[in-house]
Amino acid sequence: MKQTKIPLPIARFQGNMSGRYAGLHAILWKARLLATRFRDFALLFVGHLPTNSLRVVLYRLCFRMKIGKGARVDTGCVIWGPSRITIGAGSVVNRGVILDGRFPLTIGENASISLDAVILTLEHDLFDAGFRSIGAPVLIGDRVFIGTRAIVLPGVMIGAGAAVAAGSVVTKDVEPHMIVGGVPAKPIGSRPANLVYQLHQS
Repeated sequence: MKQTKIPLPIARFQGNMSGRYAGLHAILWKARLLATRFRDFALLFVGHLPTNSLRVVLYRLCFRMKIGKGARVDTGCVIWGPSRITIGAGSVVNRGVILDGRFPLTIGENASISLDAVILTLEHDLFDAGFRSIGAPVLIGDRVFIGTRAIVLPGVMIGAGAAVAAGSVVTKDVEPHMIVGGVPAKPIGSRPANLVYQLHQS
């Protein structure tokens, strides 16, 4: 998936701004920063509430996350850009997972994201002289399994029924029902093509 280069923050280049415009810009920048920090604190607070049903309701109502019926988001998850995150019905996001919604992040139905996995949609471009950020949407299909401490990088599409071994780093698309592992992740096997299990808990 094509990555998008993010412009460098405007606030770093205000040396030639003068008078009231510079002051107004500084005030607006600080207000935005304060609002972002408040939102991050609120997300962190919601992420440590004791029941899944309460967490999910607040994620939906307060942060506009799209979470399907029966999906579970365990405690201690770190969430960025919640309004661009979609989690399908019956999916399970386990403790300590990082979900990066700075670009659209879509998780299908009955997917299982294991402890401390990281799903990124934005990263730094190591080949850019200005070290700018680049990002792209991530799509994780139905009944995908992502193992403990695996990392999925921006722009990756993981096909339905695929699996990512624990500790792997996924840098490229994964075909449906393929099992990948390693750094970078490579095919190591395949899952049955007729997966029918449901993770939804009534």
